[in-house]
Amino acid sequence: MALFGKKDEEHAANLVFQQLRLAADRRARFYVVVRTRDGKQHSLPGLIESYEGPTLLIDMSTGVRLSSAWKGQTVECYFRIVAMAPQRTEQHFMFASRILDIRALSTGLIVELEKPAAIDSGQRRRSVRVRPVPELVGLLEMRRDQSSDDGPLPLAALDDYRRIIGVAAQNPLEGDAPTVPLAPAPAADQGPVPASSPASDPQPGLVDISAGGLRACIAPRAGEDGEKGPLTRGDKVVLRAILHWPGGAHQPLDVLLKGEISTRMHTGSVAGGVDVGVEYLLDGKIDADGTVTWVPVRDGVYRIAQWVNAVYMEYMRKVRSR
Repeated sequence: MALFGKKDEEHAANLVFQQLRLAADRRARFYVVVRTRDGKQHSLPGLIESYEGPTLLIDMSTGVRLSSAWKGQTVECYFRIVAMAPQRTEQHFMFASRILDIRALSTGLIVELEKPAAIDSGQRRRSVRVRPVPELVGLLEMRRDQSSDDGPLPLAALDDYRRIIGVAAQNPLEGDAPTVPLAPAPAADQGPVPASSPASDPQPGLVDISAGGLRACIAPRAGEDGEKGPLTRGDKVVLRAILHWPGGAHQPLDVLLKGEISTRMHTGSVAGGVDVGVEYLLDGKIDADGTVTWVPVRDGVYRIAQWVNAVYMEYMRKVRSR
């Protein structure tokens, strides 16, 4: 739903101007999302340089590369405004625009955008990221992707993949529904390690998660090189996660995904650990006969986005009630 209507164009233009001015004054991070021919999206960060003229100028860092061939292309734009008093609040805004010009400067890159007639309230689905409390993470398991392709395969075949992190699943995935009734699985960082999982297996900690990826803190296996660790950037993995809804509103969310290690930090969120970032690539759909079919992830996994939003809204409800 549009935050600023278009019935009164002059009034709408004033509201757009006010929000852009506030974003510029507070140095709010501004994102321009471009979509390549293969369907992948790239989020380019910048800051509002000028908003007073007929167009919108965005100052991007020297690390951003954008070809002049993008002139005339329609893009999605996102920014948020944070207020700290009387309590911390966030407002997220979005609008579609068109790239009018791209100018390379010695200090970076200036992208000239068509100024929007209206701005919507909302944010990019895959970019909403939360840090769930441990009680909401029933299981986090990561294995190396050992398949030769991304074609269908029996669910049981995943048992032979080398486990990188995680405890043994008590309730195997079955059927084609992602939220089949499950008995609560042990939290990933709580309780004893089942006998089916080697004692040297590092136990993961879910640092944060979004509809497009997650970050986990893991420790090297016993006797493994701590600097090199069990995973490096570019490695392909298979993820399984069981996520409990706040307040037990629904059956736990049980997801199976293929992903790629996109980042690896030298230090972890937990002492002695190493943080790795995973980008979702394929979503596993399980047929009644136990065959996994992999579906490409375009703009995040929708059911994870719903869960992330529920966790975020529960957090905001608690903050506002204080």
